[in-house]
Amino acid sequence: NGLVLDKNGDKMSKRLGNAVDPFEELDKYGADALRWYMLTNAQPWDNLRFDEAGVDEIRRKFFGTLYNTYSFFALYANVDGFDPAAEAVPYEQRPEIDRWIISLLNTLIKDVKASYEDYDITSAGRMIQEFVCDHLSNWYVRLNRKRFWGGEMDADKNAAYTTLYTCLKTVAQLMAPNAPFYGDRLYRDLTGETVHLSIWPVADEKLINLNLERSM
Repeated sequence: NGLVLDKNGDKMSKRLGNAVDPFEELDKYGADALRWYMLTNAQPWDNLRFDEAGVDEIRRKFFGTLYNTYSFFALYANVDGFDPAAEAVPYEQRPEIDRWIISLLNTLIKDVKASYEDYDITSAGRMIQEFVCDHLSNWYVRLNRKRFWGGEMDADKNAAYTTLYTCLKTVAQLMAPNAPFYGDRLYRDLTGETVHLSIWPVADEKLINLNLERSM
């Protein structure tokens, strides 16, 4: 492993006053935010320039975005009485944007699995983070808000709930090796079970549409 340096690239030392107390960081930001920052900021064998502002950014931008996405889902799903165990709208009958995010999700499953198996936890974390922040929250949820608002639980609204639920549940599983506490809490809130006893998701190649991913 490389060294943990200060944000300027200098070696930490008490004499220089640039050393960081890891237990203070854990208390302030939580274990998973700190771990996620250290795992995704640099490959483990490289030197890591530790910047507390970076940990706070991970907490706000990634974990905060994921929490807000789940909160949005939970708020409306509870109002409408969405049941994830009920029969889902067939994939081919869902709108194009649902099929797009499901395609991306299955691509993510395949790529994250390959990264973990290659001991490349940094790339795996970055891919999960990009999916959550750029695609799931900033694009899918933002463009589909009206599908969750008001009205009866028709096929279109059910498809939106099922799609978002599947994405959140799968993200909880994929992130669990890097963020075991947060991933477990998210999975428990969604399913009532622990993520660490769940079956690792398997990519469905039939649901991957690279042309749709590119065109979106």
